[in-house]
Amino acid sequence: MPTWIATDPAGYEKYIGRWSQQLAPAFVEFAGVKPGERVLDVGCGTGNLTAALGDASVASATGIDVSAPYVAYARHRTRHRAVTFEIGDALNLPYPDGTFDRAVSMLALDVFPDPARGLSEMRRVTRPGGVVAALVNDFRSGFAAFSMLWDTAAALDPRAGEVRDEMVAKPLGWLGGLVSLFRAAGFADASEDHLSTVFRYASFEDYWASFLAGQGKWGAYVMSLADGPRATLEKKMRAAYLCGMPPGPRALTNWFWVVRGAVPLPGEGTQ
Repeated sequence: MPTWIATDPAGYEKYIGRWSQQLAPAFVEFAGVKPGERVLDVGCGTGNLTAALGDASVASATGIDVSAPYVAYARHRTRHRAVTFEIGDALNLPYPDGTFDRAVSMLALDVFPDPARGLSEMRRVTRPGGVVAALVNDFRSGFAAFSMLWDTAAALDPRAGEVRDEMVAKPLGWLGGLVSLFRAAGFADASEDHLSTVFRYASFEDYWASFLAGQGKWGAYVMSLADGPRATLEKKMRAAYLCGMPPGPRALTNWFWVVRGAVPLPGEGTQ
């Protein structure tokens, strides 16, 4: 089963990063980020959320990710003086307890090897009374740009069905899944909501090229196919993209679960 591939940052931007740029400001608002705060972006990838934190006039925004190529890309294109990027493990964050006012994670927590530990680390490095927020995909009901691919591929290849089922079965991608993780981690006033953004493709070629970069699980799957099976999948995907309409642009709405919770003050209970 393909693992999450994070080796080509420009390819990731074509795959999903260009849409996370649109999503980031709404997530920053949901997380309640305030000017002057110290904020950590865990699993920052190519730095779109970290850059949005810089736009929010924080005192400092630190992005951390395990992928050295992604971090190098983020450093190269981000010019905010308050923004820095570091290479590091989300499951073992290299910061003392209570370093940050907020810790946030967008499109990353659900691909961590151990999401519960990752969330626990985010809580540890956030001060008492500070806030932790996360955003993950609504895989089954709200990820049109990708479900179109994996449902088509699954009809052609049992291996694709296994990849789809593994992703869709993640409890974090379902109603109540992410907020349950926050409550189990001991956050106070954990609340769940939905955010959305529109993935706009100029053409089928633009859509299909986003997977040919080989990034993420579905890019890795598409590029693992031999030329013949990949050509067959491309033909089926073209028909799914066009839906009997003329070639051209398409706009696909995608939904995401978001949760925020406060780190309890000493002696304060959780909910």
